Amino acid sequence: MKRLIVLALAIVVTSCNGVFGDGYKISGEIKGLNEGTSVFLEKQDENTGMPIAVDTVKVTNGKFEFEGEAKEPQLRFIRFDKYNGSAVLILEKGNISTVINKDSIGLAKFSGTLNNEELKKYNSKMLEIQKRMMNFQKNNVTKMQEAQKANDTVVMNKLNKEFSKYQEEFLTTNTKYIEENKSSFISLLLIPTLFNNPKFDLKAINKQYDALDSSLKETSVGKKIKKQLDDANKAQTSKKK
Repeated sequence: MKRLIVLALAIVVTSCNGVFGDGYKISGEIKGLNEGTSVFLEKQDENTGMPIAVDTVKVTNGKFEFEGEAKEPQLRFIRFDKYNGSAVLILEKGNISTVINKDSIGLAKFSGTLNNEELKKYNSKMLEIQKRMMNFQKNNVTKMQEAQKANDTVVMNKLNKEFSKYQEEFLTTNTKYIEENKSSFISLLLIPTLFNNPKFDLKAINKQYDALDSSLKETSVGKKIKKQLDDANKAQTSKKK
């Protein structure tokens, strides 16, 4: 009797979740594409930086699905044949779902798993800063053009200084996110972006990495970033000699 109950529970779990173990299932919906349009699940080549397809399916009745195994989180992209832009997601075990607008593929949001929910939160913060930055550019493009024609360095420097505040906000937002989300795969992916700050503090970046959850540092991405940090540390030590 006990064995039958365990088996019944296993069936319920499987039917509710769709996947188990290290399995993943990506369920997507996109309207307006031709039936049979190819959908590519891609990764970035470590050497060339170019996208490489790791799986391909077809659009059927406006929907598509990818299934497979994900032993650890990985950054992946979804692209549609003959359409510009790629949707970014975190490939990880569990059910991942999305509804994509064919006219704004790059803005697609993925739900259902921890890191994809975190990616949505992170992107919403970044988009808010980006909107303010673009509004600033739009409102001041004429002023900048006039200042350049008149060689008015005072106005040009003032506008550039104000614009640089948005760039700094991107960097500080990344740093804050890492500090507040030590178990998020997004935090791990953000570590290399800290080097984008011309005044980056290598010691501080090492500290940020070391504070991350140990499970993140054991991933292939975590080990790669650790090597980058080790190389940077060696280079800095060599300069001091």
